[in-house]
Amino acid sequence: MGSGRLMPDVSGESEVEPLRRWEGDGHASNLPLPGSGRKGRCGGVVFLLLLAQLGWMHPSSIAAAAQNTAAPFHLSVGTGRLIVEVARTHEELARGLMYRRALGEDAGMLFLLPREGVASFWMANTTIPLSVAFLDRDGIILEIHDLQPLDTRIVSSRSARVCFALEVNRDWFIRHRVREGEAIQLEGATWQELATRKSNP
Repeated sequence: MGSGRLMPDVSGESEVEPLRRWEGDGHASNLPLPGSGRKGRCGGVVFLLLLAQLGWMHPSSIAAAAQNTAAPFHLSVGTGRLIVEVARTHEELARGLMYRRALGEDAGMLFLLPREGVASFWMANTTIPLSVAFLDRDGIILEIHDLQPLDTRIVSSRSARVCFALEVNRDWFIRHRVREGEAIQLEGATWQELATRKSNP
């Protein structure tokens, strides 16, 4: 979920029906959308999304809260190096990069999804063109998708093995020769250690 859009389905099922069911797990610099399925979900994320979309969470409050994120992480992949904010709580996953006016050239947001599964993102209230990479538990890039500003269409992963999502400026992956199947290197931590910091669903 980096902007007002993360709506990952982390139920472990491969199908997503975010428009028909709202009890699912919720966020990308956009918002996460809730997914379908029989297992429990992160309803708190979806609730925050609905508040934001209905105007019950003021944009200025969301933008200010975005500055209170945890210490950034440094990542290396391809020919590039990133400094990323980390989204781990329900509120952070739901907020993502919503209402941001700009994103640094080598900046991004890393989403620690509550559970492994299908991830679904949209770009509501997100004006920055982005690309999102869906990662497995070892930081291997499973898929890369481009996201259109303010697009409320849902972009879901094909894989049900998504544990993390990384949002960056559009075409950053192309400029730094990053492809699916490559491993992203964390500086100062392992992906297993990062997984222990996830919020409980």
